[in-house]
Amino acid sequence: MTQKYEYPKGTNILAFSTEIGELSIPLKLVSFFEWIVERGFSVWLVGGVVRDFLMGKPPKDWDIATDASFDDLKKSGFKTIPLGARFGILDVIVDKYIVEVTDIRKTTESGDIESDLARRDFTINAMAVEYPSGKLLDPFRGIKDLKRKKLRAVLKPEERFSEDPLRIIRAARFVSELGFKIVPSTLQAMKTVAPGISRVAIERIREEMFRILLGAEVFEAFEILRKVNAFPYFFPEILEGWRKKQNEFHKYSIYYHILHTVANVTPKLRVRLAALFHDIGKARCRIRKGGKFHFYGHEKESELIAREVLTRWRVSSALIDDVCILVRNHMVYGFDRWSDSAIRRLISRLGEDLIDDFLELIKADRISHGTKNGADIHEVEVLRDRIYEQIRRHRLFSVKDLAINGHDVMEILGLKEGPQVGKILHYLYKHVLEKPQDNRKDILISIMLSKFAGPAQGPL
Repeated sequence: MTQKYEYPKGTNILAFSTEIGELSIPLKLVSFFEWIVERGFSVWLVGGVVRDFLMGKPPKDWDIATDASFDDLKKSGFKTIPLGARFGILDVIVDKYIVEVTDIRKTTESGDIESDLARRDFTINAMAVEYPSGKLLDPFRGIKDLKRKKLRAVLKPEERFSEDPLRIIRAARFVSELGFKIVPSTLQAMKTVAPGISRVAIERIREEMFRILLGAEVFEAFEILRKVNAFPYFFPEILEGWRKKQNEFHKYSIYYHILHTVANVTPKLRVRLAALFHDIGKARCRIRKGGKFHFYGHEKESELIAREVLTRWRVSSALIDDVCILVRNHMVYGFDRWSDSAIRRLISRLGEDLIDDFLELIKADRISHGTKNGADIHEVEVLRDRIYEQIRRHRLFSVKDLAINGHDVMEILGLKEGPQVGKILHYLYKHVLEKPQDNRKDILISIMLSKFAGPAQGPL
């Protein structure tokens, strides 16, 4: 079932003959493997390397198993990172690659590759190819499961998930990335062991969740996590919208509308996170009035939840801020009645870098209503045209686009550097959002002098 794949242009490779076909290995990695073999130790390519090769994909992760000790590997001349050393795992930096090395003498009682494979998570990851002989080991019929797109835990599923409960979320990630189906026995074990997720470091969970969000089958992956009851242990907020009906503009419940929106946006982390959180506050805001459900102010509540959850997941402040801006501003309608200055204010709230993600989000939001009266896609295209018309004509994204700067303000008004300067610039910026034709240095100086010069300066 092997297929041809290509590395990035300029990568020097070695064609490595194996029992399952010709596997290409970057020469930089070959030098590391050769160093180990020349000293009488074994090298087995394991896990994702073999799986990706069989699927015709360049390996994303390079994992090997060896009987070389960490003390031996530290003499190789390559940089080593011992973060997982107590678990028998060492990261070795080889050029631009990170090789995860498992010392099978530490991780298994018998110290052999077969025992190592028996402790791997899924059958599709429990295959190994020896370097340089090319010998294949597939003791749990991983190739068969790979062909059938089945995800099956190795040997005793509950034991595999108990060893590392993160594997439960990783299973959902394989569903999202590869479109595999989880076999019933493995699914049941995931549900049984799900409480163990509470013991997993949130950083590890976050990285798996990010990969789930970027997968083609993200909808099904989230459904798996819901069905095995994984969410209460790291993301209970998503369940608040489960079975919560909406109004006549929505075909789906809050929960399913969110999932559809995530699936309908481009697989880009920032915009998919925004889609995940854009309506998450609806359940807390839902009221019945006049026989209909309303969700007043849900965008603000959703922003609060997004910031709380992403902070808990230890996401970078920059990414949190971007997601929150998108969530806070997603409730925009009736653009044909908006003035040009209102469009410019929207542009200012978003900033140049978020405009396309914003348009992507609100388009997916409308599509995911699932009803004719909730999916006005043409309106989004109208907004896109108006936004880019204003950008072309005026380019007013922030105070940096003013015809004067802080140094001008300090020099003309005799002020020292401080918050007062920023307040004055912000006042002028608000002015030019309404009257962009005034964004000329002479006009702004005149406005500034009339408003802020002398003892009679007006309030900010």
